[in-house]
Amino acid sequence: MRHLRGSHDDGRIADNLRRAIELTELGLALRQAVLQQEEPNGDAMMKVMREIRCAKERAWRQNPS
Repeated sequence: MRHLRGSHDDGRIADNLRRAIELTELGLALRQAVLQQEEPNGDAMMKVMREIRCAKERAWRQNPS
C-alpha cells in the first residue's frame, strides 16, 4: 500500500514541478514583453509582478492538493 501512495506523490510532485517551470517561462516571457514597451517610472515592472502574482494564484486555485 505504501508503494502506491509513493507513486501518487511522485506524480503530484512532477505535475507541480511542470507547473512551476511553465509559470517561470511565462513570467519571463511576460517580463520581456512588458520591458520592451519602455514605460517610464518602473510601471512596466509593477505590471509584470502583478501579472505573475495573478498567474501564480490561478495556478494554485487549479491545483487543490
